[in-house]
Amino acid sequence: MALRGKKLRGNGIWEASRMMLPEHKSAIRDHRKRLGARVRPELDEQRVEELSLALREALESGAPTSVTTFGAYGDETAVGTVEGIDQISRYVKLRTAGETVWILLADIVHTAPAHPNRA
Repeated sequence: MALRGKKLRGNGIWEASRMMLPEHKSAIRDHRKRLGARVRPELDEQRVEELSLALREALESGAPTSVTTFGAYGDETAVGTVEGIDQISRYVKLRTAGETVWILLADIVHTAPAHPNRA
């Protein structure tokens, strides 16, 4: 019995080896994600103090605030009202349109007053 269909073809791949298992696809996706992972930036004391001051001002004024947090695959921004700052556990309580979120102070990379959308 001849194995003519199993010979190497134009691109050099065995015909029978073109199948990918779901586990392999998942492993490839996970590997690509890890390759795109970023390293958390180290904020100096002055920058940490600036962020803390901005958060305290937002808490006192009750104005909507935009808080950007570090993410391994991209920064995330939440807009809401600062309702509390827990200095012991190092969290900020932010009430957004749909929910209340607790944000770790170490994850915050930027904060600014939120501007209402102009239509």
